[in-house]
Amino acid sequence: MEMSENPRSENMIQKEWITKLGLGVALFLLVLISFVTFYSVDQFENSSRRVEHTHLVIKQINQVASDAKDAESAQRGYLITSDESFLQEHHDVVINFPNEFSKLRYLTKDNPEQNKSIDILEELIDKRMRVLRLGIDMPADRGEVSSDEITGLVGGGGKQAMQQLRGHADYMIAVEDKLLGERARQVEAKATYTKLWILFGNLVAIVLLLSALWLIMLEIKHRKVAQRSIEKTAAQLALTNKELESFSYSVSHDLRSPLRAIDGYSRMFEEDFADRLDDEGRRLLSVIRVSSKKMGQLIDDLLAFSRMGRKPVDKAKVDMNTLVDEVWAELCTSCRTSLPLKKSNLPLVWGDRALLRQVLMNLLSNAVKYSSKKTEPLIEMTAKQSEHEVVYSVRDNGVGFDMRFYNKLFGVFQRLHTDSEFPGTGVGLAIAQRVIVRHGGRIWAESKQDAYTIFYFSLPKEAAA
Repeated sequence: MEMSENPRSENMIQKEWITKLGLGVALFLLVLISFVTFYSVDQFENSSRRVEHTHLVIKQINQVASDAKDAESAQRGYLITSDESFLQEHHDVVINFPNEFSKLRYLTKDNPEQNKSIDILEELIDKRMRVLRLGIDMPADRGEVSSDEITGLVGGGGKQAMQQLRGHADYMIAVEDKLLGERARQVEAKATYTKLWILFGNLVAIVLLLSALWLIMLEIKHRKVAQRSIEKTAAQLALTNKELESFSYSVSHDLRSPLRAIDGYSRMFEEDFADRLDDEGRRLLSVIRVSSKKMGQLIDDLLAFSRMGRKPVDKAKVDMNTLVDEVWAELCTSCRTSLPLKKSNLPLVWGDRALLRQVLMNLLSNAVKYSSKKTEPLIEMTAKQSEHEVVYSVRDNGVGFDMRFYNKLFGVFQRLHTDSEFPGTGVGLAIAQRVIVRHGGRIWAESKQDAYTIFYFSLPKEAAA
């Protein structure tokens, strides 16, 4: 039975791990795609900001050149009309030049080539502004200015100076236009790259989510199949248990009558024909009666074991100190012995008191039985607590057993000693194991021949949720 269930269990565990691994990989890839997409969008935004920055530089260069042009136009207006409002306009533009150049230098602080060009532009504008100022101051010193003098002031060299200034500004704008083209191409490339990553990320995310959904649906399907298999197995087990129960009652009823007949007729035969039987005949009749009684005890133990699996576990707080004292007192009375029990303080546990009494009765009676041939028998019971359970131990200094045969220890009707050495049916430990397992605990043992035997069993400290 176990060989047929283990591969199925391992297969289910393997599928569960595959599902978890698939979901983990899907989550990892989604995080990775999200990170790359975020990085791509961030790079696109940086490129866009650089393009915007280049536009600002071009705008500022044009602004400086335009201001120079405005200053010259205001000077001409003043010379032609003698209107001082033109003079104020010229003055405002000149006063604002330092701020405009500071702003332009700040915008191009990461471009050494443009910084040199700004120095040249600023020198050209300063030179032009000084000339314009001379043109403004000269009429004030002389009074009237002739039309020929005005033409000389506003034309000729002044026109060439403005062309040179404008040409240098155009050169600076051309440099920025080239940089703008490069950055625009970068923005376009980043935009394409970002779109591709977003598209790829969405496609991969959809594939991964669909794969995860498929794995989950597959896992649900497998669990449903497993659940139906479990339900089918449980139904078969219930039917088998019912058949075993019927069989047990049948065995109890059908075998007890012939056993009672064998025992009764043997006793009657011995009483009626005692004078005709020799010693060997009487011995054989005694063997028949003892064997029938042993067979009856085996039937009783078998029924007790079968009922143990069906009996409900009624859990409550159990005082193990009181329970052990009661069991030990009963054992001492039935065995007619005053053997002392060395017992430490035993913690409270959560369990069925009647069933735990049966466990203690089996373990302590075994300790008494298998240490009875020692001159100084010693039986000891202790306990150790952990966070969720208490582990009890029953130790004796009896005959022990060979650990090579440990796998037979808790089997039904499995015995490690003969009837001539120690009487028994081999059911007590099987019952003890069934009770402990039904409580959610464990039971195990260790031993050394002619030295000691220790039985351990664990019980929960609190009721299971």
